[in-house]
Amino acid sequence: MNGGPRLRLRVPLPMLLAAAFLLSVDGTGTLRLGLLAALGHECGHIFVYRRLLGRWPQVEVSPLGLAIPLHRLLPVCLELPLAAAGPLANLLLCCAAHAWMACAGASWGAYRFAAVNLLVGGANLLPLPGLDGGRILRCLWER
Repeated sequence: MNGGPRLRLRVPLPMLLAAAFLLSVDGTGTLRLGLLAALGHECGHIFVYRRLLGRWPQVEVSPLGLAIPLHRLLPVCLELPLAAAGPLANLLLCCAAHAWMACAGASWGAYRFAAVNLLVGGANLLPLPGLDGGRILRCLWER
């Protein structure tokens, strides 16, 4: 058993400075919620990768976001649940926020958290190359 996911940074210094600036001027907190939703999305992929392959993936941080690079093509039976895990994690986080609002009363922060997770998960389901929806479509086409 290895110690955990390996992290590779591919973010140039100007991108880090731009991200730090944007986070500092984000008075609404929407960017922070978006980053939290993206982290939850990737955690879904990491969890399923670990369960399917029995080892931790390498996580790559780039200007386009977090990703698990798949250097070799996985069998369709493994790639389909791996691709669907991220949007499913966002959907579960959205449902958890709605459950929280039902129990503790509706709050603006929980509503925004639910909406951002729904947007991140839905955007990743678009059937475009490089997104989870494109991978899911390709897996279903190959089946």
